[in-house]
Amino acid sequence: MAGSSWFAFFGRDFLAATLGWSAEERGHYITLLVAQWEQDGLPSDMKRLELISPGVAKCWGTLSDKFPVSLNGKLRNTRLEHERHLAQERSERARQSASKRWAKSEKTRSDSVEAAGTEADDARPDSVEAASDESGKQCSEQCGGICSDDAAMTMSYSPTPPTTPPAALGEEIRHGWARLRDAWNAAWGQKRQWRSIEPPPEAVARLSEPGWLAEALKAIPEIKAGMCAGYKTPPTLRQFCGRDKDRGSWVSRMLGGEFTDEVRDQRRFEAKAS
Repeated sequence: MAGSSWFAFFGRDFLAATLGWSAEERGHYITLLVAQWEQDGLPSDMKRLELISPGVAKCWGTLSDKFPVSLNGKLRNTRLEHERHLAQERSERARQSASKRWAKSEKTRSDSVEAAGTEADDARPDSVEAASDESGKQCSEQCGGICSDDAAMTMSYSPTPPTTPPAALGEEIRHGWARLRDAWNAAWGQKRQWRSIEPPPEAVARLSEPGWLAEALKAIPEIKAGMCAGYKTPPTLRQFCGRDKDRGSWVSRMLGGEFTDEVRDQRRFEAKAS
C-alpha cells in the first residue's frame, strides 16, 4: 500500500512530460499513477489495466514507456517510486523527531515529579520507544506520517532523478540488491526498513562497483556498533549508498573511521591548534 494517501505532484514536470498528448492520454496517465501509488504497482496484463482505466489499451503506445516492468513483474513509473522513497524517508525523519520530543518531555516530566516528591502518572509511556510509537500513531492519523518541513506539495521544478529502469538491471545487480536489502532490513527491524523492492538509484550505481557490496555487508552491522557515532541520527539507505566524488563511497569512509566521535574530536582539536 502507499502508506500515505497523497503524493507530491509537480505540475510543470507533468506538463513537460506530456506535451503533445491528448486529453484522453493524460487522463489515463494520471489515473494509472494514482493506481500505482495505492496498489504499489500496476498489473502487466492489459485486461487488468483496462479494468483500472477503461480505454487505456488504445493509448498504451504512448503510455507504455512511462511504466517499465519492475523486479517483481509489476509496472511502475520510476519517478513515482522515487517520490515514494522520499516520502518514506520523510516519515522516518518525522518519527525520529517525535521520539526526541518525547524523550525531552519525559525527562522534564521526570525532573518535575522528583522535585515535587510525587510519583509520575502510571498512564505515561514506559519508554521513549513506546512514546515514539504513540506519537507516530497520532501523526499517521493526521497526515499519513509525512509531516516534516519539506513535505509540503510544491509546483516548482524538480528534475527527474537519473535511474536505471529495473527491467534493465543485470542479474548480478538484481542479486546484489536482494542481498543488500535483506541485510539492511534485518539490521534495522521495523525502524528504518527499505520497504520497496525497487533499489534506489544510489544502490544501483554502487552495486556496479567491484567490491562495494562486500564492504557494504560488513558495514551495515557496524553502524549500530558505533562507527557512525558522530552522526546525530543513523544514515538512511540512500545516504549509506552515496558517494562523494572526491572522498569516495560513504561505506568506505565509514569503515575508515571517518564518522566516529574520536575522529571528529581529533579534527576539532587540530583545527583549534592551527
